[in-house]
Amino acid sequence: MTSNVGATADRRRLLLEAARQLFGTRSYDDVTTTEIAKKAGVSYGLIAHHFGNKRGLYLAVMDDIRNELAAEQDSPVEGETLTEQLHNALRRHVDYIDSHRSGFLALLRGDLGADPGMRAMFDELRWSGASRILHRIGVHGEPPPVLRAAMRSWVAQFDELMLDRLDHGDTSVDTIVALAANALIAALGTVLSLDQNIELDPEVLAQLGSCQVT
Repeated sequence: MTSNVGATADRRRLLLEAARQLFGTRSYDDVTTTEIAKKAGVSYGLIAHHFGNKRGLYLAVMDDIRNELAAEQDSPVEGETLTEQLHNALRRHVDYIDSHRSGFLALLRGDLGADPGMRAMFDELRWSGASRILHRIGVHGEPPPVLRAAMRSWVAQFDELMLDRLDHGDTSVDTIVALAANALIAALGTVLSLDQNIELDPEVLAQLGSCQVT
């Protein structure tokens, strides 16, 4: 019984890994379940058995990525100051994406269209990192509209920075970190000038200012 359970889990994992690789190179609509099963080296019928259909398999891939990102983002960030923590967190995230290229590309280039389940998962993944940054600088709960909009825009910008890095391979980690950190600080500064009701610890603001690379 144990060996059968293990074999079932292994076949499911093979399908997830094959789907993740294929979705990372082509859009959702261009990937077929037949080629996923072939790449995984398992029976085509196992996709229906484990995931129901291609959509279910895609959502399972995205759930895998979500869990990995959550674990990466929740782990402690080294650094004695907010400056060091921000740079280390960004650097670690760049390293994670470099090591999980296919998953990141599957997430960003999935052509999710109007599918509400896929879109909701995508939005949740993108916002999770932004919410953790807000928590670290002392913003808890639902952020004010202008702050929410600025953070969503910043996350999209960071994704584009990483897509460019993966596409061209000529932008260093240090450059990505500097661009992302400075963009975040500039966005937060603009938000605070637009909504003076947003309160942050003065020490936090001072440390954020020192993060900028000139």
